[in-house]
Amino acid sequence: MSRLALLALSVLLTASSAPARSLTDSWTLLAFDRRDQCELQITGNGKFMQIAVKGMVPGTRAGFAMTNAWMKPIAWNVLADSSGNWSTIYLPLLWGESDGTIRTQSTGGTVAVKLDSAGCTLSASAPWTREVRVIP
Repeated sequence: MSRLALLALSVLLTASSAPARSLTDSWTLLAFDRRDQCELQITGNGKFMQIAVKGMVPGTRAGFAMTNAWMKPIAWNVLADSSGNWSTIYLPLLWGESDGTIRTQSTGGTVAVKLDSAGCTLSASAPWTREVRVIP
């Protein structure tokens, strides 16, 4: 093979082995908890939050609980993927506080998260605010 062909092949292999980027990669870290190999992160972009856990035993089940002011608490059983990761996107709202639009009064609260699996017990909380946005 020519040097040019080897260089092109090398670039292709390097590009294909790079991890895929996600929209959430640039979101701000709001809260985290780390214990041993396990880590819980809450990140946000001002509207949505991502709750992500890394370091669980691959394929194991975990108890996930989340509360946010007056909402009914969430209690799920979740499953770690083959790399020991799990995540979800969450849109924080308060029930009965508005008509489902952002035209009503500003609201806010604290999202509190707990995850409990074999070898991982993590918890973190992050504040949020929903504000009326005015477009000039």
